Amino acid sequence: MFKDKSITKIVRYKNVHQNGIDLMMNEIALEFDSEIFPKATNEIPIVPDQYWVALDNGTIIGTIGVLVIDNDVGILKKMMLKKEFRGKEFGVSKKLLETAIGWCKENSISKIYLGTMSQFKAAQSFYTKNGFIQISKSELPNNFLNNPLDNVFFVKAFNHSN
Repeated sequence: MFKDKSITKIVRYKNVHQNGIDLMMNEIALEFDSEIFPKATNEIPIVPDQYWVALDNGTIIGTIGVLVIDNDVGILKKMMLKKEFRGKEFGVSKKLLETAIGWCKENSISKIYLGTMSQFKAAQSFYTKNGFIQISKSELPNNFLNNPLDNVFFVKAFNHSN
């Protein structure tokens, strides 16, 4: 298993990454007793406006995306990471989040929202440590698009003066 953060790189999503993402999502789903992905429907899946993948020696180990819902409001989507790459010692989660936040700041996004599930306690702690504030579902924008299984919500506002 890799211990050197320099091996991991974050790149923009390309269609060629989709099979690796699907494999990673299947692995992540097996970690939990309950469903973590909504049942397949005929609806068109939500594709983030900006989408990145984390690669370790060419293998997809994580993803993150930003969906812009208003000119200056975004939703953090598809933040996933293979189990063996989670944790502060790897820094992949932080690197993915910094990539998305950097893009938001460069593109004058004032706030970014996200939804997650109550069983993802480590993720909730990670978001809180990175400046996200937990909010109620009623505080979400009307056009917030979320996984119907999400039941914990966060927001982070950006100060564009720095």
